[in-house]
Amino acid sequence: MIEAVVEAGRPIGPRALARITGIDRSAVGRILQQLDAIGVLIGGDGRYQPGPRLFMLGRTLSALDTLPSAAGSVLDELVSQFDETSYVCTLHGDSAVFVYECQSSKPLRYVVELGKPVPLHAGAAGRAILAGLPEPQARALLGSERLPALTEQTITDIGELLATRACDLRRGYSVSREERVEGGVAVAAPFFDNRNRCQGSVVLTCPLSRFVDSSESSIGEAVRLAAETLSARLGANGFIVRELRQTGRSAV
Repeated sequence: MIEAVVEAGRPIGPRALARITGIDRSAVGRILQQLDAIGVLIGGDGRYQPGPRLFMLGRTLSALDTLPSAAGSVLDELVSQFDETSYVCTLHGDSAVFVYECQSSKPLRYVVELGKPVPLHAGAAGRAILAGLPEPQARALLGSERLPALTEQTITDIGELLATRACDLRRGYSVSREERVEGGVAVAAPFFDNRNRCQGSVVLTCPLSRFVDSSESSIGEAVRLAAETLSARLGANGFIVRELRQTGRSAV
């Protein structure tokens, strides 16, 4: 409900919120009254907008989370080098979520919807996260069943995916061609927090038609360095992270 009010960008009423959220209108009314009572939302003329408590919580969370400010400069640098859209993707449960972006200036771009969960096994963004996780955790997240195919190029065999993950870990970055979306290419590398835990990946994307195989290593190294820079800004021990990559082990 709160997300729907924020995303509306203007005061919005119960009828519209019921339609957007799929929640019964009478239940919507009760929820809105409760949120209004504690200051999370403010109601007026039958419409609601963010309240002072929600803004206070947002400021508190922003102060605790250094990722937004750190991500911006890292992505800007990647885009300035290659003029291809770049993202920071984070691990949420058993999925990857694209949370920050810096767009290419080119009219034809590979665009990912922010905030939408995507599977870890399909595409470089998720596979880079798997490479940064301890192997037992990566195996647990993948489960034991054959993985669903999003395209003809999606790796669905867990054994093959784990072998690819090991190669990604050794070289420091992942590359995928049309594994999640047809016509798309992604290069990604994991980043770590101040406890050297993998929190997500830095990702560069572009249309397959514009990706030159000979540039793969230079792009991969740039993405890897961007992820290391982000890790350093978040307080990760750079020596440990590099050592883990070079020895083919995963972060602890």
